[in-house]
Amino acid sequence: MKRLYPDLWQTAEEKQFGVLTVHAYLLDRPGGNVLFYNPRSTGDFDEIAALGGIAHHCLSHCHEVDESLADVAGRFDSKLCCHALVEPYLPEAVSAEVLFRSPPHEFLGGDMEVIHTPGHTNNSVCYRYHSPHGKTYLFTGDAIYLDGGEWKTIVVADDGGDEAELAGSLKALRELEVDVVICSVSVGEMRIVEVTPPEWRSIIDGLAG
Repeated sequence: MKRLYPDLWQTAEEKQFGVLTVHAYLLDRPGGNVLFYNPRSTGDFDEIAALGGIAHHCLSHCHEVDESLADVAGRFDSKLCCHALVEPYLPEAVSAEVLFRSPPHEFLGGDMEVIHTPGHTNNSVCYRYHSPHGKTYLFTGDAIYLDGGEWKTIVVADDGGDEAELAGSLKALRELEVDVVICSVSVGEMRIVEVTPPEWRSIIDGLAG
């Protein structure tokens, strides 16, 4: 586990399909720790337990689903949270206890903003959290991601992805106040990116253009 900020840790690197770099992120939060994305390995579980375990396990979209979700639930008795359209992708041994239903914004536990951002898939959500330590984190899933250090988007039509919906999601993301951008995968090295408001708008404008 790598500590990124006073309340945020990154799990060990995993690889998917030989080219994708994958991490999960543990947020130490007063309402209970949150794990974002899928670690796909049990290697950090002892450290996670020492940090207080996991109250909520938040997925950003259906591509984070695999059998390893059961490992997280079995070790930590955590509540799996995802968009309702992710539910059909879940393995039989896994069930979601918190389902988001597509309003533009809703909240988990009163302080974790859930933002429906369809486009990559029809079940994509981003999470935004105002840390008491001063930074606002945006967990983008694959709504936007890094490819060789450059921001990219991709539409997966087989999972409900749609270009027009992606354009609308990018427009909504552009208006957010964000300090730290944390995607779920990258092609090549994973980077956690701190942004100023103009830098954030420029990133989104480049993707929307």
